[in-house]
Amino acid sequence: MYCRHCGKKLDENELICGRCGTPVSGKQPKEAGRGRENSPEGEPYRGNGPEGEPYRENGPEGEPYRGNGPERELYRKNGPDRGYREPEDDGKEERSGGINPLIWVMAALALLGLAILFVLFSSGSGEETAGTQQTVTQAETVQGVQEADGGAAQEGAAVQPSETAAQVSVQGPDANRMAPVTQLGSLGVLSDSGLARSIGQCNLQGAQTGTEAEIDVFAEHYQPGPRNMDYAWDRTLFYSLEDVDPNSLADGKINGYTISRKIFRNAVSGNTMEYEIYTNPATGKVNKIVSIEYLPGHLEITDYYYTDTGKISFIFVRDDINYVPSYAVPTKDGQRFYFNSDCMTKWRVITGGAQTNFVLGQASAAEGSNAAGSVRLYPSLDAASQANYDAMEKRMINAAYNTYHTVLGTERAVEITGYVYKEDGSPQTDARVALTDPAGTELYAVSTDADGNYQIFVPAEEENYQLNVTTVGCPAVSIYNVAVSGQAPQEYQDTVYMAQAGSERYPVSVQMYDALNYAADGNGMQRLSDAWVRIRSGMNNREGGIVAEVSANAQGLATVELYPGMYTAEVQKSGYTNTYYNFLAGEGRETVQINASPTLAQGEVRVVLTWGSTPQDLDSHLFLPYDDVFGNSTYHIWYGNKQDSLGNNLDVDDRNGYGPETVTISSLQDGLYKYYVVDYSNSSSGNPQSEEMSRSGARVDVYTENGLAASYTVPVNREGVIWEVFEIRNGEIVPIQRYYSNIEENSWWHRN
Repeated sequence: MYCRHCGKKLDENELICGRCGTPVSGKQPKEAGRGRENSPEGEPYRGNGPEGEPYRENGPEGEPYRGNGPERELYRKNGPDRGYREPEDDGKEERSGGINPLIWVMAALALLGLAILFVLFSSGSGEETAGTQQTVTQAETVQGVQEADGGAAQEGAAVQPSETAAQVSVQGPDANRMAPVTQLGSLGVLSDSGLARSIGQCNLQGAQTGTEAEIDVFAEHYQPGPRNMDYAWDRTLFYSLEDVDPNSLADGKINGYTISRKIFRNAVSGNTMEYEIYTNPATGKVNKIVSIEYLPGHLEITDYYYTDTGKISFIFVRDDINYVPSYAVPTKDGQRFYFNSDCMTKWRVITGGAQTNFVLGQASAAEGSNAAGSVRLYPSLDAASQANYDAMEKRMINAAYNTYHTVLGTERAVEITGYVYKEDGSPQTDARVALTDPAGTELYAVSTDADGNYQIFVPAEEENYQLNVTTVGCPAVSIYNVAVSGQAPQEYQDTVYMAQAGSERYPVSVQMYDALNYAADGNGMQRLSDAWVRIRSGMNNREGGIVAEVSANAQGLATVELYPGMYTAEVQKSGYTNTYYNFLAGEGRETVQINASPTLAQGEVRVVLTWGSTPQDLDSHLFLPYDDVFGNSTYHIWYGNKQDSLGNNLDVDDRNGYGPETVTISSLQDGLYKYYVVDYSNSSSGNPQSEEMSRSGARVDVYTENGLAASYTVPVNREGVIWEVFEIRNGEIVPIQRYYSNIEENSWWHRN
């Protein structure tokens, strides 16, 4: 039998493909199971109502299992929002006496690969004439490199830049958004190094699915364990991981875990599924996975807790409009599922703060703080309610193990993405964007699409890259220090503007301000008199050769003349942290505004937000540790609560564009901090789908006593008014980069 997704040959007992994580159709494990099948169609979760509402109990007065209307029926089997898909027998398993059709397909692909290599060898021989078109798909390029792997490099294995202007286009699933590039060079893998081959593989997969592999969360591949009425839940894992008691050192271990993220697509609903994976750095074991499913109008968030052996211990399911790392405190609505040896010992439903606890036996009833009168023992339930309990047990067992094995078994890729524009701000189509290693060797290249967007997928491992952007008639632009940590699925880059080449220099005025202190006359921020400005070519260039250096006057203003192109300005002044800013020099681009942070003491952290003229009012929101009801003003620094008793402070609240908007953490504590940017202009006016913030050029710089620690660029061309930028976990800055348009339930996003 072969995997229906990647073609890997599978053992007969495999339930999940070890290469791509795809569930194996039609296969069931050999353990005995207790799933109930109550209808000819195999709908094990259907109750007694004509619409098939499996979890409805006593009518409108007491519906503990049902959501809040047709759009929130989280547990329906065949509903449009959260439908299941039964495993399908596609009839393609191996049969004795015949050859699996996949073998013929693989053989044909191998012959095709040899033919492609021959074509590439011929085209690379230098005998082509000017004007010849050369079209190479990403798949063909990668295949050529793969066939050369393991032996001497073969001529034609990687596409090399030619001396003629060749048109190279991407074909296949991504062809509609990746435009051809017409200039020197070519697309695809540009080196035969191991890293280049890995990048080629990432882009081959990315062209089909982006960062989103597929997951069928509730596919029935697992059965509950044997039932024991004396089982009770072991609370040790949960109560040691979560920071239940801020005064105890025995819990809160999750704040010291490393976090990685992956993005999948729900195979049934098509919704985006984002996963946060929490790994114990001491053991390498994954003890928690958070699933965030983007449903229309809200998120469904599921926390899975696993033992070191990979056994499910606890599941918490809830709805929210924004994702906030949390845990199952008694005040939070949602559903809890408690397990012992794959047997569900308790199912707790909290709606409006009221509990209903369905428990397996007396041992489970005695465990935990069950509200008085809320306990219903399994033996006392009627047949339909027992069937619902059985069905939910099986459903959540499958969700837990499908999540664990698919998410952990699927290799991750990080998307490096950004936009290239012309000087006038219109998209630059067909620009060539080449990824290089730190030594300058080109690894992979793509072209920008009709919107000026580029996307290059790389392995989710710590690496530092460089991007080189070229197009006809414009000076080339390099983006330095493109750092990939593997913690975030996307790495957004500052927008590149391609200036028309010319011999004329253009004046650029650099106005420098203090990001923390207002001017003595109350007119804006204090000017940085006598600061030095060093200019380097390219973007994020902090160490390269200096093309210009000038001192500011008493008003913090410095003027320099530059040839057209992109540059990095570095501001230096005694008592201030070195600050960097990317800008375009060219016709009509005359003023650059830079805000520098005063040097920080040990334990201080400062966050500086800057943006363009539109929207006028972007706001900073910093959430602090030990907030048991997230958003409580005691633990939330924002324009409605500018300081707290610990010295955390909203120092500068800019409402007229550009910024700065500055927040300072006076003494960094253990625990979780979260930082958001909100487009107050549009959220307060009832326009949460606005794209203005994503086009504002917003940038967040994070400073510590060691200098600039991190910089984040707003995702471009996105609807939404909330940008979740980063979090700090026990002193470590972790990139987040989520974007939301849902604001209704939390008034601090849109009201004073």
